[in-house]
Amino acid sequence: MFTTVIIDDNRELAQILSTELVRRGHTVHCAHTGQDGLALLARTPADLIFLDLRLPDMDGTEVLEPARSLRPEAEVVIMTAYPHLSSALAAIRGRVVDYLCKPFTFDELTPVLQRALLNRSRRVHVVRAKEQGNAPREVEMIGVSETSQALRSMIRQLAASGVRAALITGESGTGKELAAGLLHVEGPRREGPFVEVNCSAITESLFESELFGHERGAFTGAIGARRGLAEMADGGTLFLDEIGETPLACQAKLLRFLDDQTFLRVGGSKKIRVNTQIVAATNRDLKAMVAEGTFRGDLYYRLLVAPVAIPPLRTRPEDILPLATHWLGRISPQHGGRVTGFTPEAEQRLLTYEWPGNVREMRNLIERLVILCPGERIGEEQLPLEFFPAPLASTSDASFVYEMETARAGGDAVEQPAVTADADAPTSLHEVGHAHIRMVLEKMKGNKTKAAEALGISRQTLRSRLSSLR
Repeated sequence: MFTTVIIDDNRELAQILSTELVRRGHTVHCAHTGQDGLALLARTPADLIFLDLRLPDMDGTEVLEPARSLRPEAEVVIMTAYPHLSSALAAIRGRVVDYLCKPFTFDELTPVLQRALLNRSRRVHVVRAKEQGNAPREVEMIGVSETSQALRSMIRQLAASGVRAALITGESGTGKELAAGLLHVEGPRREGPFVEVNCSAITESLFESELFGHERGAFTGAIGARRGLAEMADGGTLFLDEIGETPLACQAKLLRFLDDQTFLRVGGSKKIRVNTQIVAATNRDLKAMVAEGTFRGDLYYRLLVAPVAIPPLRTRPEDILPLATHWLGRISPQHGGRVTGFTPEAEQRLLTYEWPGNVREMRNLIERLVILCPGERIGEEQLPLEFFPAPLASTSDASFVYEMETARAGGDAVEQPAVTADADAPTSLHEVGHAHIRMVLEKMKGNKTKAAEALGISRQTLRSRLSSLR
């Protein structure tokens, strides 16, 4: 399953392309301006980005660098109806995987998808293996809450015990890789390599060869012997990310390796023994998967010897500002170091936000805010609309809206029909937020000060939102 983001102001083309990609098994998200595209990428992991070269608010070349910074793992395909723009295409050559000249056919789309996803697959499961002696020396787990302090203490205790297998669970973006790194650097194998494997990126047919290696001639294309990931991690840590995505047929081979730390290369007859710590991570409910028969119970309980559960960011609000400050301090110098902090209003918005994407969402958001910040401090007016939840309508609010609509119709109050889908009705959070602002302004007879108070935002933020409505 691949996640694809389309950034194109041509809604009809975006819809057609989206429908075709969904048919091919992709999860697709669309944005129709450069700013909305960057906001979408800040909160949405992406394997593939289709980017139009001409957008209403930004040039596609201006979107490319922030997009690659937000999602360095994604492949980018440029779409353009202006192939004669040779200077623009030359400027981005080498930073994108391919180009599509609009209009294009699905037959033209197919080889582009194949090249993009092949590149993506190669980059994902070619592991980030630290060579002997170059393992990470220090891992920071930022957090001042009691929960975070207890978590760090438990991880260090497990690491010091020399545990052979551990299972890290938590929602996407909570920092499972960071916890795996801490288990490594605080344990007896800290001088060894740290090898990371994304289990979801390795197909069932390649799993055994990738994990255990192969001998020359083991299969077509095996022109030489090759070490597998388990062998590369000898003396260190093998981090199996997204363990819940491992094909069921491959789980038995993984269990055998966990039990005795020995394996055969594909096409080999000699057993190879390693001394490796196995750390697995998942955002799935493995216990439920065991009950469903999609994950082996014996493998689950073998990994459960040392469980580490990372809580979502929304349950530890004391960590929000320290984390935001940490990421700002890391990211701002990469973009000139001009941005040095947040306004008090922005800090309050950060504290009250739910953070569904957890720490990863925060990191990506702050990078986007730093890139687009016009001054030295990030203000609340720069935050996306989801940071400004509309208050639940009270009875009086509902009455007001009903009376207002009735008055517009020029009639008396009558029983309202059931709500039905309307093609012109706001469908996105962005549109709903704008509709709410318009309603409140109308209720306050255009008084921006009162409208800002009712919305729970500053007058400056309201001005910023109103300018985006034009």
